[in-house]
Amino acid sequence: MTAKFIYTGPSWAESSYDKWGSWEDKNKINLAQQWQIPCINHSRGATSVMNRVDCIKQLNHNLPIIWIYNEPIKDITTITGLSTTEFIQRSDWFDVWQECNYQCLKAISSLNQPVLLIGGHSDVVDCSHDNITVGHPSWQRWIAEQAGLRVDNSKICVTIDDGTERLIKHCWGADVVHQLICWHSDTKPSYEIVDAVHDMFLLWKHLEKSNLFFEVHPNRQANQQFAEFLLPVVQNFLQEAQ
Repeated sequence: MTAKFIYTGPSWAESSYDKWGSWEDKNKINLAQQWQIPCINHSRGATSVMNRVDCIKQLNHNLPIIWIYNEPIKDITTITGLSTTEFIQRSDWFDVWQECNYQCLKAISSLNQPVLLIGGHSDVVDCSHDNITVGHPSWQRWIAEQAGLRVDNSKICVTIDDGTERLIKHCWGADVVHQLICWHSDTKPSYEIVDAVHDMFLLWKHLEKSNLFFEVHPNRQANQQFAEFLLPVVQNFLQEAQ
């Protein structure tokens, strides 16, 4: 059957995760499989926005694109010139994140193809490009809502053991930075970045307890439910992109 769109993104787009070694799990699924619409699957784990942009350019297809958003920090050195050790010491890490996000969205838009962008490993924030439609800003926030967590004005409220709450304004791929911290164990990371990573891992642990997550990825159930929720959005996007 003729492909209707290009499907891309990181591991969040590529597969569900329910156990260690999920890449060998015969029962794994992804969103595109659930939609059952013919596509060119260009999702890949451990990849970055800039890498996917380059690969899509090489495809030489003018199909619409459905993109499950990557974590922008994966492209930090390419975009900012900062080394990863420099970055993890920055108290203003989120300013750096915003610059990476801006440049990543700009690169996606530069493909000059209709794009349906869905918040995945990172939420979609500050996106204002004519050829990019935000299908849903935050898969993570959507999962949190299904898990029964309170979401006020798009902020996720996570209760910790002492009864106090942490408010998460936007979700991002904190595991990427956690990995950098582990790789550079001789470098002291900033308090601000450690605190932000901690909050995201706290959220993910709550989602895992609700059987919608495994470690740092949505599981099969979360893929099935979100795919069903998104299907009308996907169908409408493809119809308008014809």
